Amino acid sequence: MTTTGQLPYVYGLFGAGTLSAIVAIVVLGRFRLYSRRVRLPFALLSLLAAIWATGYGFSLLATTADAAQFYVRLAWIGGTSLPSVWLVFTLVYAGEGQHVTRRALALIAVEPAVVIVLGLTTQYHGFFAPPVVLLTGLSEVFAGVDNPMVGLHVIYTSGITIAGLSILAKKTLNSSGVHRQQAALLTGMGGIPSTTFGVSLFLRPSIPVDPTPLSFLLSSTIVLWALLRYRLFDITPVARDAIISEMRDAVVVLDDYDRVVEANDAASDLLEPSTADCIGQPVLDVVRCPSDVRPVLEGRDRSEATVESGSTRRHFEVRCSPVAEQTENRAKLLVFHDVTERRQTEEEFRALIENSRDIITVLDESGVRKYTSPSIEDALGYPRDELVDQHVIELIHPDDREQVRERLTEVVDCDDPVRTECRVRHQNGSWRWFETVGVNLLDEPAIEGVVLNARDVTDRYRYEQRLRVLNRVLRHDLRNDMNVILGHADLLLDERIPAETKDHARTIKRKARSLVELGEQTRQIDTTLDRGSGELAPVEIVERIEEQVDAIESDYPRAIITRDLPDEQWVTADDLVESALKNLLDNALEHNDRILPEVSVSIRESPVSSDFVEVHISDNGPGIPDAELAVLESGTETPLQHISGLGLWLVHWIIDRSNGRLVFTENEPRGTTAIVILQETDRSLSSSQQAPVETETD
Repeated sequence: MTTTGQLPYVYGLFGAGTLSAIVAIVVLGRFRLYSRRVRLPFALLSLLAAIWATGYGFSLLATTADAAQFYVRLAWIGGTSLPSVWLVFTLVYAGEGQHVTRRALALIAVEPAVVIVLGLTTQYHGFFAPPVVLLTGLSEVFAGVDNPMVGLHVIYTSGITIAGLSILAKKTLNSSGVHRQQAALLTGMGGIPSTTFGVSLFLRPSIPVDPTPLSFLLSSTIVLWALLRYRLFDITPVARDAIISEMRDAVVVLDDYDRVVEANDAASDLLEPSTADCIGQPVLDVVRCPSDVRPVLEGRDRSEATVESGSTRRHFEVRCSPVAEQTENRAKLLVFHDVTERRQTEEEFRALIENSRDIITVLDESGVRKYTSPSIEDALGYPRDELVDQHVIELIHPDDREQVRERLTEVVDCDDPVRTECRVRHQNGSWRWFETVGVNLLDEPAIEGVVLNARDVTDRYRYEQRLRVLNRVLRHDLRNDMNVILGHADLLLDERIPAETKDHARTIKRKARSLVELGEQTRQIDTTLDRGSGELAPVEIVERIEEQVDAIESDYPRAIITRDLPDEQWVTADDLVESALKNLLDNALEHNDRILPEVSVSIRESPVSSDFVEVHISDNGPGIPDAELAVLESGTETPLQHISGLGLWLVHWIIDRSNGRLVFTENEPRGTTAIVILQETDRSLSSSQQAPVETETD
């Protein structure tokens, strides 16, 4: 039964319980704005405080012993659980949530669960004091006179309460700005009931009731004020720690009014006067590039910002997004991604492109120009601005348009570069040949187009055209005329003419044959130069060398030819390698000045690498002049320095085409050794895999 003097105390308990319940409802009602790990423990903390205060108040108003016992037990459950929940809340709020695992929560819950059960069932075992005694006579039980287990419980409760206060106090010292104020208010909120509880231990039994739940009236008032004034829990210090430790970009956290709630150290160069002083201010008033930030706040996906500091210029890509779906887009992250290095690289590439002689063009997927480099003005005479937004086909020769369309489709459909040649109209009406390489960069955010690199090859095309004409003259007209001369020389030799005249006829026939061979060498050279690099294949060279040596022995019966050859030897080479070896054998005998010319042919393993073999062709002739070897090594002829004939050039090009090497050394005691170095290959690669040999019919 409540006395008249206790009524104000009861009203105070109901007020404390009501305010605590309001705090829990506010936190849970605005749950989507808050971090789940922080707000749930605090809401539960407030709810337990409301149960303690309200249950205690109703126990004082109860008119029967059973009713009073019921409310005391209810208050006992709330009061016993509250310190453990307080510890969990302080750990999570201070950013130590990684320690609050399910196992840790289970361990923390053990003590209050055991104490609650012991207190509610003490009439059956007597190991613990009843709740009514604990709520009204703590000074005695704490002294250990009646029950030392209760004293241990009080010591444990006091310890975890002080631990929670210490955690919040440390967080207050380590925080800054509005977060320091928030942490300080929470420390004070927890300190008020803790101090009241400590004082009540020493004042009882001089006071008839426990004042601790009454202190929740002041604590709840402080929390409600902090929720309204400092937007307590809208963005917690945990978010700040995560930003500082994990985010490399400049990050500014905004509330639903676009005010700065938090910013990491990387954002200090973007805010003024300082990060701490900007907390609570509208972001457009403190950011150094408000005109660049405003578009993303208004809904644009991204924008670019430039910030200058002295002689330094930094470029940022600005994005704005909600913190999480639970915030209903009210709390936002403003992220400044530093793209200074990328912009500098783009400027360097732009400078290279705009100073390149090649024409760089960017097309959209349909083939319309989005960009073209300034070099188009020199190459085709058009101002580049006139060509932007025009279809690339418009300048292509009508006969080449279908081919160009096919190549553009191929570029769009694949990721590999596509090469083509076509004619493009010059501003003066003429047609220029261009070699163009297209690359699909539609998925690159910085380009989003098809990039064409075009080079004017008109001069090369004309040169190749002249070469084709001259080659035709050498290979067709010259050979036909030489065949006529050979026929007339044979007729003269068949006639009865003076010996001196026959000598002239033989000279004519020999020179005519030389010109016919020159035309044949030209044909072989043309075939060699036209073959692609992918036409190399396994070639068995021993059999081919044997055939050439057999033929030479019949043509030069007085020559002494020795062979040192294996049964077979496979190499990776052009199929024309046989022609190169034949030219070297012919050269060793044709220019030999000895009465008994000697030639030796051998195949050896290369001393440099076991992957290569060497074909040695040695003679005892006068040797190749040093001047011709120097020309062959340099790769360039001049009117004063050149090689007689085309044979050595043909050999050089075929061996080079086969990824081999041609080396000349002196032969002892006299003559020259030609060494052909080729890569050895596996016999298992059958001759059916060889590239087809190009043949040509004159």
